[in-house]
Amino acid sequence: MVQISAKLIKNHKTVKSVTYKNVSEYESKDFYFHLSEISRRLDIETPIVINHHRENYEQFNFVKFKPDDFIDKVSFDELLLENIDT
Repeated sequence: MVQISAKLIKNHKTVKSVTYKNVSEYESKDFYFHLSEISRRLDIETPIVINHHRENYEQFNFVKFKPDDFIDKVSFDELLLENIDT
């Protein structure tokens, strides 16, 4: 099962959060799909994903997206994803 905690951070405070769950087992090839679903639920555009993002998530169970990772201007400072699958 995939469980991801997602938070939008602005001025060091959480302004919006969501917990995403999917019954399938995590696979690297599905990272963008999960991120797209999380972004849809947070009502934001999906950030650009490079290997570094996926690798950080897989190695450290955590990844941070900055405003530069989005094509359009965003109204938050960070998008944080944390693997909470136990």
